[in-house]
Amino acid sequence: MVIPVPYRSVQRVYFDDLDALNILHNVRFLLFIERARGELFNTMGFRWQDDLAQNPDKFHVIAEHTIRYLQAFRGEGELCVELSPTHLGTTSMIIGARVQSVDGATRYAEGATRLVRLDPVTFKPTHWSEKMRGIVGPMVQAVEAQRAAG
Repeated sequence: MVIPVPYRSVQRVYFDDLDALNILHNVRFLLFIERARGELFNTMGFRWQDDLAQNPDKFHVIAEHTIRYLQAFRGEGELCVELSPTHLGTTSMIIGARVQSVDGATRYAEGATRLVRLDPVTFKPTHWSEKMRGIVGPMVQAVEAQRAAG
């Protein structure tokens, strides 16, 4: 399975996503990134409704979010979240995120999320499945090749 890198998710900003200044509320950026990550995992064949035997990788936690706000998104409309896995370790992965205009001309925020897979019995970090490694590994390699190409 080949997933395009970056993975793109177009999402709608509604009135209730805005603050009193008619600007997309800062916390909503993380929500849009989270939704895009859920779409990415679904595209990769990981369904949240599957039991742990089918989808052991769903037993993970967010260990860290970083985000830098670059420009205000004003009013309702559409934005695009681009996700690029940048690291796949034994028990963790980092997925970079860019929140931008649909045409890519304006970047509103950028950041990353570090996920850690847990053992469902001990709640201690454990290895990602071979299925996850087989899908995310080539995506990380594609990101590294894009960086090397400039």
